[in-house]
Amino acid sequence: MRVLFFHPEKYLNYGIPAGISILSAIIKKAGHTVDLFDTTFLKTKDKNDGHHLEVNDDSKNASAGDVFDVPIDDEENSELAGKQSAGLFKETAYSMDDLIRDDPYVVLEDELQKKIDEFKPDVIALSTMTATFDSAVNLLRKVTYDAKVIVGGVHPTIASDDCLAQDVIDIACVGEADDTFLELLDLMDKGEDYFHVKSMNFKLPDGKIIKNPIAPRVELNDLPTPDWGLFDSRHLFRPFDGEIYQGSFYSQARGCPMQCTYCVDPTIAEITGGRKNYFRIQDPQVTFNQLSELKEQFNATWFKFVDDTFLMPQISHLEELRDLIAPLNIMFGCSVMPNTIREDKVKLAVEMGCVAMSVGIESGNDEVRRSVKRFYRNDNVVKKLKMAQSYGIRVSTFNIIGFPGETRENVFETIELNRQIGSNAANAYVLYPYHGTPIAVEQKIPLRDGEGNIPTIDIGHTLGFSEMSSDELLGLRSTFNLYLMLPKGLYPVIYFAEAQTELGNVFLNELTKLTVAQLSNTTLPTTSLADLIAEDSALTTLDLDVQVPTLFSKLLKLAITTEMKQTIVLALIDVYNEEMLLTGSGA
Repeated sequence: MRVLFFHPEKYLNYGIPAGISILSAIIKKAGHTVDLFDTTFLKTKDKNDGHHLEVNDDSKNASAGDVFDVPIDDEENSELAGKQSAGLFKETAYSMDDLIRDDPYVVLEDELQKKIDEFKPDVIALSTMTATFDSAVNLLRKVTYDAKVIVGGVHPTIASDDCLAQDVIDIACVGEADDTFLELLDLMDKGEDYFHVKSMNFKLPDGKIIKNPIAPRVELNDLPTPDWGLFDSRHLFRPFDGEIYQGSFYSQARGCPMQCTYCVDPTIAEITGGRKNYFRIQDPQVTFNQLSELKEQFNATWFKFVDDTFLMPQISHLEELRDLIAPLNIMFGCSVMPNTIREDKVKLAVEMGCVAMSVGIESGNDEVRRSVKRFYRNDNVVKKLKMAQSYGIRVSTFNIIGFPGETRENVFETIELNRQIGSNAANAYVLYPYHGTPIAVEQKIPLRDGEGNIPTIDIGHTLGFSEMSSDELLGLRSTFNLYLMLPKGLYPVIYFAEAQTELGNVFLNELTKLTVAQLSNTTLPTTSLADLIAEDSALTTLDLDVQVPTLFSKLLKLAITTEMKQTIVLALIDVYNEEMLLTGSGA
């Protein structure tokens, strides 16, 4: 059989998905022919076509150690040229921008039609999450083909009926497809009946739906090394700490034992056989064999373990894994849960090559956390993550705002918790409960809106779960890292950057430059505050003998009220007077 995998990813959201790469390896070994249509590096002109990542897009493949943001282009502050506005701040020899610069603009449906015409697939295998399902289906509607379309991934697992209701979808896979997809293809190839294959739901030509029982969960030790060679090599671009490495995502475990109400995992566990044995991890020897193969074939030395909780296994498992992979001399990032962080396990991870950990903080308020089934104490997580940082591990956090009943004060508790941790990077998102999550079920959120579309995740701020307005949620999301990274004395100025207005954006842009300068240890030009406001008689009575970054001149020259100017000036005096005293430069 000729199988065309379809990876409908947003532009430059790079990283090789485990699902397609493993399935490709399985069916290639069985003699089937494989090709790929991947939208990740297809450049389109319309930035509002849904193919481009938005700022704070929680479908972004963000992970500890990665840089995704566009470099700052700042003519006024050339010291910041090429620096990133988030993530890591050391410049590299080249960037992803260099790798894509000469790519032509294309029309997605034209490229898909071209691929179909050239490859002539018998089966189009679409792997999708809820966020990308509609765009993929709409793309398939614009092309012609003579093939069965099967969809797999998170979305068909939690919404099989919705998938089969789409005119272009013939088969929906519920749960893991590593065994059953090959069985399906083999039966198709032989011309035999295949409508009984487990975990596969079928739509017949007359519209009748056949639903089959769920297949047993896959034995992870039997899975092959992922087929990274199927993908564009630019997926392997991994900048870290000023150097460029080759590598991508790697999965050694599946499932998560947690029951977080904003996550779809509890629902998937129940659909696919219950919580028992939902979390599984392959033997260390298998992990070693596959990492060795990927390193040899692709010169991969930087990996992101996409397991939900890298430190979950017993200490004996981690010791065996350490003994095997330490000699590989690789580096990796991983995700961890607060309750699994122990010094003996962290030490083992470092000895394996761990350099970065990401952890879901979600909220700094204990009551909010408990309401979504996240159970830990602030002082405990601070202690644990500071311990991890003492081993040289870069720590990044994931935070959600907009939980039911959450207040502005609660958000600042989350910011303060991150400040106490000393987070190297913080990802902040507005809650959007995906279909199938306990919160979505409790709040009775439909999968599709009144127009029949799956809403995009950027509507989270409009759902009204929290005690904050839509604009306030957007403002706090956009300024979260400013509040985290900049001195508290500047909080009154950062508040102005929350405004969802053109003026607010000016404040946001200038304060982002200040944050980048601080995190990249870049010295910005300074000027006397007295000179900045010499012509404003209402402010000249203040003690202005202080040097401040020149970029604040742009804010003070804006058409703003005297009260706003006074707020800025008082904040600058507070922060930079203290800084001068600490450094001795004010003597």
